Amino acid sequence: MAKSPTPKRFDINAAVVFRLGEELITDVVQALVELVKNSYDADATWVRVRIETRAKNTRGRSYADATGTIVVEDNGDGMDEQTIRQGWLTIANSPKREQKAKRRVTGLGRTPIGDKGLGRLGSQRLARNVEIVTRSRAQPTVEHYLGFSWADFRGTSSLGEVPVRYEQNTDGGERNGMTLILSELVELQSWQDRERVLALQRQLASVISPFEEAKDFRVRLQVDGNDVELAEITRRVRETALVRYAFEFDGEVLDICGRAKLKYFQPRSKEREASFKVHCEKDQGKALYRFLSAKSGGPEHMRLSRQDGWFVEFGARCVLDDIDKVKRTKKVAVDPGPFRGEVDSVALESSEYRDDAVSGASEYRKLVRDLAGIRVYRDGFGIRVGEDWLGLGKQQTEASSYYGLRPGNVLGFVAISARDNPNLEETTSREGFQVTPHYENFFGLLTEFVRFAGDAQAFLRRGVLGFLNEQDDRKAGFEPKDPHSAVTQRIEDIAAQLSSEQNSSGRRTGTRNQAVEGVAEKIGAVRNELGGTLVEGTPVPGILEGLEGEISAVSTELQSTKEVLDRRWETMNEQVARFHESISLGLTAEALSHEIHNIAGRLADKSTTLLRQIRQGRERRASVVAYIEEVRSSIAAMRKQLAHLTPSLRYLREQREQIDVGTFVEELAAFYGQRLEGNGIRMVVQVQSKGFSINMNKGKLTQVFDNLVLNAEYWLKEALRAEQISAGEIGLEVDAPFVRVSDNGRGVDESVEDSLFDPFVTMKRTGEGRGLGLFVCRQLLESESCELVLLPERNERGRRYVFELDMSGAVGE
Repeated sequence: MAKSPTPKRFDINAAVVFRLGEELITDVVQALVELVKNSYDADATWVRVRIETRAKNTRGRSYADATGTIVVEDNGDGMDEQTIRQGWLTIANSPKREQKAKRRVTGLGRTPIGDKGLGRLGSQRLARNVEIVTRSRAQPTVEHYLGFSWADFRGTSSLGEVPVRYEQNTDGGERNGMTLILSELVELQSWQDRERVLALQRQLASVISPFEEAKDFRVRLQVDGNDVELAEITRRVRETALVRYAFEFDGEVLDICGRAKLKYFQPRSKEREASFKVHCEKDQGKALYRFLSAKSGGPEHMRLSRQDGWFVEFGARCVLDDIDKVKRTKKVAVDPGPFRGEVDSVALESSEYRDDAVSGASEYRKLVRDLAGIRVYRDGFGIRVGEDWLGLGKQQTEASSYYGLRPGNVLGFVAISARDNPNLEETTSREGFQVTPHYENFFGLLTEFVRFAGDAQAFLRRGVLGFLNEQDDRKAGFEPKDPHSAVTQRIEDIAAQLSSEQNSSGRRTGTRNQAVEGVAEKIGAVRNELGGTLVEGTPVPGILEGLEGEISAVSTELQSTKEVLDRRWETMNEQVARFHESISLGLTAEALSHEIHNIAGRLADKSTTLLRQIRQGRERRASVVAYIEEVRSSIAAMRKQLAHLTPSLRYLREQREQIDVGTFVEELAAFYGQRLEGNGIRMVVQVQSKGFSINMNKGKLTQVFDNLVLNAEYWLKEALRAEQISAGEIGLEVDAPFVRVSDNGRGVDESVEDSLFDPFVTMKRTGEGRGLGLFVCRQLLESESCELVLLPERNERGRRYVFELDMSGAVGE
C-alpha cells in the first residue's frame, strides 16, 4: 500500500502582518484608539495611557533598555493563557465577532466595538516592542506575561517562527486587568514636540468623544508626566454656543429641538448694534419675540425658552417614511436604528471663552477650527466620516444673507451604538461607513436636520433685521407699510423745513451782528467788572445755542429719514439683482425648451409611424429596435439639456465653487457642438491659460455664456440664410483673466454699438428678441466684480465683433 504523502498546509510570511497594519491602521491616533477600544470591550471602567518620551522602559522585562514607552493600563477582564493565544497570537481572530453577531453583551451590558481582530496591529504603528502583563478577572492571582518585537517579523520568513516570550507566575496578586507596554517608539522625536502633543490632544477629541464619554468608562492621557484633557476642552468651547440643536430618532420619527441666545440675533454691522441694544436687549427680546411669532414661515413650536441663558426654542418632526428618496425593503422604509445627537453653532469671535491655555481671539479661532465638524461616535468612539461629510460647505454661500450651518464654526456629534445600529457598518479600513440602505436613510435623516437648521436660522436672522427696520422706520416717522412715495414726501417736507430754518438763521445772523456791534463796549465793561467772566444770558450765545439746537434737530430727523431710504434702496437693489438673474434664467430656459420641443417632436413622429405599422401589421423587429434606440437617445438628450439648466435654478444659484475656466468653456462647446453643427455652425475653443480658475456660481456663469452663444447663433443663422457666409464659426478664447467670444457673422451694427448693453436695445426682428440678453449678462458679471465689454477691434465688414469678459474680479483660491 502506497505511503500517504505528508499533508500540505498554508503558511504566511511574517512581513504580511506589516502590510496589514499599514493598510488598516492609518495613523498613530487611530492606533492608540484601537488599544483603548480593547479596554472598553474588556469591561474596564478606566484606562490610563502614559507616554514617556525620554525615560527607559522601567516597566518592561524583555526590553528594559529601550527608550520611549507607551503604557496602556486598565482594570478590565484581563486575559488568561487561552485568551492570549486566541486574542493576541492568532492574527485576525476575534471572539468578539461571534459575540456581536449573536447580540450578546458583556458583564457591564456593552456590545463589543471591535470585531475584526486587527486592533492589536495598531501597536506596530507606535513602537517596535510589545509586552503584556495581565491577570484575568476569574483568576487574578495568576499573572501572564507576553513579549515580542515587531522587528522580528521582518527577519523571519514564516509567521510561526517569530520568537515570543511567555511566562506565567502565581504571586498572590488580586487586581485584574491588563498592562500593555510599548517601547522604543517609532516616532520618538515627534512625541517630544509640544505642537505634536497638542495636535494629538485635538485629534483624540475627534475619535474619543469629547461631548459625552461612554458609560462608566474614563480615559486618561498623560505625556511626560503632564495630564492631557480629552473632554473638558470641548465643554468650555460649547458654552460659547449661540445656537444649539438636539435631535433624536426612535426608529420612525426624528425629533429636532433648537435653541438660540438673544446674542445670536445681534447684527454684525456696527450701524445696527445701537438699534439692537435699544429695541432688543432693553426688554430682553420680548418685542422681538412678538414680532417673530406673528411672522409666517417660521419654525414650528417656537416659544420663549424656559432654560437659563437661552432666548427662544423651536422644533420640528421628520418622519422616516416621508423623507426624499428613502430606501425601502418590501415597501417598508429601512430603519438605520435609533440615534441621537447635539450640534452647536459657535461664534468665531466669541469673547465668552475662558481658558488659561488659550489666549487671544486668534488661538480661540484655531481651537474651534480644530474641533469643528459634526462627528459620529459609536459607544463613545469616533468613526472617521470625512471633514464635512454632511456637505455644509456645499450649501454655504459667500453672500451676507446666508445664515445656515457653516462647517467652520459648528461643533456636534451623532451618537450611535453597536447594540442599536449594527447595520451601520464601518469600512474595513475604518474610514467611514459602508454605503448600504441603512446608511443612506441615516444620512437622509441627518440631511433633513441640516435643512431644518438652515431654514430656521435664516428665518430668525432675517426676522431680527425686519424688526429693527420697522423700529427705525417708526423712529423716523414712518409706518413699515408706507409706500415709497410717502418717504419721498417726507424728505420734501424736511427739506422745506430746513430751508425755512436756514432763512431764519440768516435773519438771526443779521440781528446777531447788530447786537455784537451795539453791545461790544458793554460786554467788555461787564467782563472787566466781573473779572473776565461772561454774564449768563448774554444775547449772542443764546441766539447761537438756539439756532444750533434747531438745525441739529432737523439734521437728526433728516439723517433718520436717509437711513430708511438707504435700507429701502438696498432692498430694491437686491430685488433688481434677482430680477436680472430670473430674466437670464428665462432666456436660457427658453432656448433649452426649444431643443426639448424638437426632441419631443421627433419622438412623437417616430411613435406615430410605429403605431401605424403595428395597426397595418407591417411592423418589423428592426423597426421596434430602432424606435427603442430613438427613445433612449431622446431621453439622453433631454437629460443633457436639463443638466445644463440645473446649476441655474433658484436653490443653487448662490452657491459658489472653484471653476476651471478652460474646462468650463470646453464643456460648453461640447454641449452646444452637436446642435450647432446641425445648423452649419462650429465652435472653436482656444485655451491660452491652463489652470485659470474663478470662484463663482456655475449657474450664473452658464447663463452669461448661454446668452452670448445663443446671440451669436441667431446672427450666424441670419448670415447663412442670406448666404453672406458659407459656414458659421463661434470662437471662444481663454486668456487669463479674460475670455473672448466672437463669431464670423455680420458683427454689431454701428448704430447700436455704443448702446448695446442698454436694456431693450436690439436689432433683431420683432418677436425674435427683447434686447435684454447683453444687458443682463453685464449685470450678472458686475455682481461678481467682473466686466463685459465690446472690444474696438473690427471685422472685414468694419463692424466690432469681439466680446471680452474680464474675470479678474472672480479670480481667487
